[in-house]
Amino acid sequence: MAISRPKLYKLILKKTVFKLLAIVLPFVLILVLELVLRVVGYGENYQLFNRVKGENGVEYLVVNPNLSNKYFRGTDFNADSQSDLFLRQKSDSTFRVFVQGASTAVGYPFYQAGSFPRLLKHRLSRTFPEKNIEVVNTGITAVNSYTLWDVGDKIIDQKPDLVIIYAGHNEYYGALGVGSSASVGSHPALVRSYLRLKNFRFFQLLENGMMALMKSDAQNTMSTSETTLMEVMAKEQEIPLNSEAYNAGIKQFQSNLKRILDKYESHEIPVILSTLVANEKDVKPFISEDLDIQEFAKSMKFNPSDAHKLAQKNADAAYILGQHYLEKSPDSAKKYLHLAKELDLLRFRAPEKINEVITEQARERKLPLVDMKNIFESRVSNGIVGNELVAEHVHPNVEGYFVMADAFYEKIKELKLLEDWEHYISYDEAFDDIPMTKIDSIKGKLVVDILKESWPYDLSMSGRRPLAFEYVTEDPTFEEEKAINLYTHQEQWQYVMTQAYNKYKEEGDYKSALKVAQTLIFEFPEQYKVYEMAGDMCRKLQDQAYAEYYFRKSRYLKSLTTLKE
Repeated sequence: MAISRPKLYKLILKKTVFKLLAIVLPFVLILVLELVLRVVGYGENYQLFNRVKGENGVEYLVVNPNLSNKYFRGTDFNADSQSDLFLRQKSDSTFRVFVQGASTAVGYPFYQAGSFPRLLKHRLSRTFPEKNIEVVNTGITAVNSYTLWDVGDKIIDQKPDLVIIYAGHNEYYGALGVGSSASVGSHPALVRSYLRLKNFRFFQLLENGMMALMKSDAQNTMSTSETTLMEVMAKEQEIPLNSEAYNAGIKQFQSNLKRILDKYESHEIPVILSTLVANEKDVKPFISEDLDIQEFAKSMKFNPSDAHKLAQKNADAAYILGQHYLEKSPDSAKKYLHLAKELDLLRFRAPEKINEVITEQARERKLPLVDMKNIFESRVSNGIVGNELVAEHVHPNVEGYFVMADAFYEKIKELKLLEDWEHYISYDEAFDDIPMTKIDSIKGKLVVDILKESWPYDLSMSGRRPLAFEYVTEDPTFEEEKAINLYTHQEQWQYVMTQAYNKYKEEGDYKSALKVAQTLIFEFPEQYKVYEMAGDMCRKLQDQAYAEYYFRKSRYLKSLTTLKE
């Protein structure tokens, strides 16, 4: 019996409605679940900036210290970042710079006054005393270009006058990198989609549930309290040159950097890119293919051509040959030491291909480029970067961080992003005014010394690292004692700095006291008292102009406090 046309239409409509409901219902349920989870406060907001109120009653923003939880899935640490306060409501006199990067941007291992963003802010603030200079460090230790891409929109919301990007060393072992223990895959589009989903509470619930089910005692997850962060993050420890994983890391960086720059370009935000620096002279390859050193030494002496051929594919051989040529032929030494870094199977130092990607993007988009690698090479003997400016494998020492800050300072001047450089600070004057305390400097050196006795500098130290007390001298100075206490978390940094300031002031060591006050200004830029402390020390040093600079800042902040009261 034939179905009438109206009944047929009705049947088709009913089936269509059921199909639509079947498609829409899961999304409705997810939406309801998302709303419920937000109402009950489940999960993380993962906002880049938190709102805080300063002692002067003014509202500021600061980088969310818990943001790193978004990127380090399945690990037990909070990555380092810096707390740079900046005005929630940008004033007309504000010049606002955002810095993107990882541990080098953060200033490891010197942090408070050692990072190049803070050294840059210090110098720009003196150059433009009438302006409110904000250099906001959004760097997070052990992240890579995925994080930079993820936070780009939130940086744009804050109306930056400039963005500085120094990144690329962590593309393999940084969070979500192709060789990282915190990875979710090697396809950039897939990882970016994963980061978008992480913003939803229902996805966080699903991921947390899956991780709880997968977790077992047999996993033996290493803790950063037992070993170095580097070992925790390095899952795929051997990534040969031009291998599939190697190329995936380059593709990942290239894809993310392009999208990062697309965002800033669409909002007409100035960007300065920088090439990367690594220690090639004084850090031997971490992991190399096996090499019979005695046989290689014989071939260097009796069959040089064979030694040179082997050095083209073996990292240790290239490094030995580079060291051999240091005195005899600097150009050959530079060639082989660079090759040794490129052949290193453990990729904590970015391959040169990363610098090529950075340079190519700068050229194609006509973006300003600071060739940091070339700048560092111009300041060391034989043009080979080593311990003179780099504390270990990639992180600069205090002078190295200053060189970085100087390069960006000069580039900002060259680009005329700020007008009227009447109070230009010369290199030598700025170098003498580095606000680094003795305590922070000693602590930074301690961190590096312990790292160099740990994995990967000593592969036999896998799963453990030296203890701080092994580095304590029999009769430590005040600064050494406080540095140890800071490293072992026995004392809080701000209280140590207060003790140091009072001690130096009483002893008449006004220059050291001034550096403490300047460092406190970085951490508490909204408190007028720290500016008074710096002004008092400048007055003691008979530098009336510098004293007035700090007192003027103090009076301004004090007036804001009075207005709020």
